Amino acid sequence: MNTQNFKHCTPIQIRFSDLDPLKHVNNACYLNYCETGRVSYFTDVFKNEIDWIEKGFILARTEMDHLEPLFLNDELHCYTRISKIGTKSITVKNILVKKVDDKQIECAHAIGILVAMNYRTQESIELPTEWIDRIRKFEGNILE
Repeated sequence: MNTQNFKHCTPIQIRFSDLDPLKHVNNACYLNYCETGRVSYFTDVFKNEIDWIEKGFILARTEMDHLEPLFLNDELHCYTRISKIGTKSITVKNILVKKVDDKQIECAHAIGILVAMNYRTQESIELPTEWIDRIRKFEGNILE
């Protein structure tokens, strides 16, 4: 994976509490960084058009490849995109990238499957047309 097809990027602050005894970022924090990227993506793409109290997404599946360690002072960014739209779900891809000198080093790749939900009834729902339209408008022709 590379960042070429990603239109959304979120800067991530690495916190001292993210470090383990070996002084690198604990692997569990990588999922939090991807969540931060997803929330930022949804804020930018959906604006305030979704009533997140009524309906939204639940994370049904996560897959992550850890490639390089992260450290406290790394300049980290989370690239996020929707790569696939289903009837009731979307596939979100993330790349965690740190900048070292003038190079970008990919530290982790993640894939998440999010299912659209009606939070009040606790049932999955079909993706609303307006959500699909906003994603397609933002992502353009790079959907799978």
